[in-house]
Amino acid sequence: MALITVFLLGFVDIALPLPMIIAMDGPIEPAFVVVGMSGMVSSLFFVYGSWPIRRWLVRRYGMDSVIFRRTERFMVRYGAVGVGLLAPMILGQALTAVAAVVLGAPTRKLAAWMLVGIWLWTAIYYAAIVMGVSAIG
Repeated sequence: MALITVFLLGFVDIALPLPMIIAMDGPIEPAFVVVGMSGMVSSLFFVYGSWPIRRWLVRRYGMDSVIFRRTERFMVRYGAVGVGLLAPMILGQALTAVAAVVLGAPTRKLAAWMLVGIWLWTAIYYAAIVMGVSAIG
């Protein structure tokens, strides 16, 4: 039951289930695998499911709106690679995926780099938790 909750929390943001993982009795490796898997599913769901939102915003506000002009610098500066790798740290993978697609990021490239970013940050969180738990005792 705990792994189902970890999966659901990880679907929104991979950092949300961390307190629950720390409190779990037993091995934490399966929990981190579940977090990585839920992050992957979430990223792909939001990357490929955000096109209707983009179409609606473009139809409603146009490409010359303040929304697109202000955030265009972000995509130009970091691109799909940077956004994908930093997605869990920006707004969480779900909101970052929606925002990047709305801003016009190429979906295939963004999805691939978001998957790499999810596993990278999952590994970083895992290492931090293992070192923290071993330091506490």
